[in-house]
Amino acid sequence: MRIAIVGAGIAGLATAWALVKRGHEV
Repeated sequence: MRIAIVGAGIAGLATAWALVKRGHEV
């Protein structure tokens, strides 16, 4: 699983994590 966080800080991490939890590849 490859995660590229677009954005910065907590918002970017939270968004990426939420997507990953739903089974998306970010």
